[in-house]
Amino acid sequence: MRSDKLSFLGPQDIALLLRNSQRRRVSRGEVIVREGQSPEAIFVVHEGFISVRAGDVTVGYFGPGQVLGEISFLERRSASATVVAEGDAVVDRIDNADLEALLSAHPDLSARFYRSLAANLSRRVRELSQNLGRLRSKRGGRKTRYGQLSARHVPRGLVEGLSAVHREIARVEESLAARRMSQPDAARAVASACDRIVALLEEHTSEKALLEISVDDLLTFRDMNRVREGVGSFVFRNCFSLIMSSATMARCYTKPSGTPEDDETSRIIFDGDAEGDGLVGPLVDEWFLGRPICLVRRETEKQMAAEIARRAQARGDEGPLFVTSIASGRGDELLDAMDEAGEGSIVATCIDADPDALRRGNQQADDAGHLPFMTFISAEPLALSDTGAEIDLLPQHLVYALGLFDYMADDDAVTLLDWMHGRLGPGGVATWTNLTASLPDLLLMEHLLEWSVIPRNADAVRALVARSRFGDAVEVRPGTSGWVNVVTCTRR
Repeated sequence: MRSDKLSFLGPQDIALLLRNSQRRRVSRGEVIVREGQSPEAIFVVHEGFISVRAGDVTVGYFGPGQVLGEISFLERRSASATVVAEGDAVVDRIDNADLEALLSAHPDLSARFYRSLAANLSRRVRELSQNLGRLRSKRGGRKTRYGQLSARHVPRGLVEGLSAVHREIARVEESLAARRMSQPDAARAVASACDRIVALLEEHTSEKALLEISVDDLLTFRDMNRVREGVGSFVFRNCFSLIMSSATMARCYTKPSGTPEDDETSRIIFDGDAEGDGLVGPLVDEWFLGRPICLVRRETEKQMAAEIARRAQARGDEGPLFVTSIASGRGDELLDAMDEAGEGSIVATCIDADPDALRRGNQQADDAGHLPFMTFISAEPLALSDTGAEIDLLPQHLVYALGLFDYMADDDAVTLLDWMHGRLGPGGVATWTNLTASLPDLLLMEHLLEWSVIPRNADAVRALVARSRFGDAVEVRPGTSGWVNVVTCTRR
């Protein structure tokens, strides 16, 4: 037992507690406490790591010196989660009855013990609050969608262009209802109209166009970014009903899980099955699912599955490839790689903040027969640097993240890179992707879907990695489309 985990206890207090405990050795996978049962004891981890699981998803890790079961002890309630040994471990069990008798007989020890528990619980609440604050600052709130431009400042060409789009959409809808137009012809017409919206955004948010708007009233417009946002908001308001008729774009905009690319949205984009409202909605959805951003996401997932399988097969008789994915939801690409590489050739860990996505991944892995080789851990990727020391991973051959760095500021990205570096064995690689500024959908994403990303070119990526523990051990290559960079960092 380490006194720094029960910080107000001295060496004599620790020795006294140990005399009233029973030391227990547990093997990997052994259940120590089962959800819904009363443990009737608290446990202190002596060696190894213990995981806490809600259903099939790991929600926390405890290492040497950390206390489990204190909430059940304090509240006299059954366990709210299952506690399992992640590997061979040793725990000290102190029965509640013995602990209560000991604390009653030693009032000074009792005061210090309860103060230690209070400090531990307070720290956990504080860390949770910090993580929530960090997430709120990353995700932000809704933009103000009115008032940036008065009617007289909206370019006439933009107004006429959007009016033409609406007339074309109305014509298509009327023709479909009257069965005067085939579905392929309607799809082409809707795609052309939606392309026109993107073209109008590009045209009227260019530097030249913004300057022309600004000079009309120099007293009103002093900030070019405000003018740019005004143009985007005008297009958004005029096209909102059309954009929201697409099931995928509506989900990206509403962000039901707090991010435009949650696990369910990613699956919709990957499957590419168009859905929407009315006669035109599915055609708008079809257009969006064919856009570069969706093509990039499908491309990178397929390439990662192939890369994982290739690395696993290349190992031959050297043993399985140990892989960790970060923020990849249910980990479909891992299942595809396992199917390709063969049973037992890959041992995978999926870390994601969405426990529902992990539960779906757990079920899919079970259905595919790969569950013995997969572990699902619920953890917020932005907080891995705070909790990572408690996640017990064997040295990994590959740690990867698809799309995550698109949302991370430089400092957070460097912190995550350092975490990835620490989880790799010598020669192991961290692979991740980052959108580039050449992606044609950046304006569509920003102004119509409130989908903000941080694109980086190759030089920016190298500069970012140079700040991390990887240093200059980095390779940056463009994806097949050229709209995304695939980055590989090697631990030397």
